[in-house]
Amino acid sequence: MKNMIDLNKKILMILVVSFCSVAVYAQSGNFKEKTIGHVYKISIPGYMVETNDLNDVATFQAQNTVKEAYVIVIEDSKVELKKAGMKFRGSKDFFAAFEKDFTDKTTKKGKLKNLKINGYKAVQKEIAKKVNNLDIVYLVTVVESKTHFYKVVCWTLADRKDKLIADYAKIAASLKD
Repeated sequence: MKNMIDLNKKILMILVVSFCSVAVYAQSGNFKEKTIGHVYKISIPGYMVETNDLNDVATFQAQNTVKEAYVIVIEDSKVELKKAGMKFRGSKDFFAAFEKDFTDKTTKKGKLKNLKINGYKAVQKEIAKKVNNLDIVYLVTVVESKTHFYKVVCWTLADRKDKLIADYAKIAASLKD
């Protein structure tokens, strides 16, 4: 019996030493903190649900297909843009580059509004254009934080704009970095 107790003590001691060795080994070395992704917040109306099939590069997407109400958010890291050789002087400059690619000669554009959204500079414009023979109205907002540009793009059918445009403005104004 005494031999059995001694054997159990030896096994226990080996396990404790092994565990301590592993714990010490696991804590050795230099660890570097990495940020994965970027965190921002946005509020949407209760009638919208999150989706993932509106845009391949959007980091947030929501919709209500019955109301024809859609929103996406595309975030662009200033560091990544700089690495790609793109430098923007601010939200207006970033918006202008987006608008150039997004519109054509038949597009109707509203007036560019300067805004402050949660302390950040922002610009916003209403854009109307035909897409697949449908008259679509977009409310496009660009928000510039210290590290990112955010494009908040909301859209609907032209005949539903008046019912949704106030909600779209609230969505854009809710963005927090």
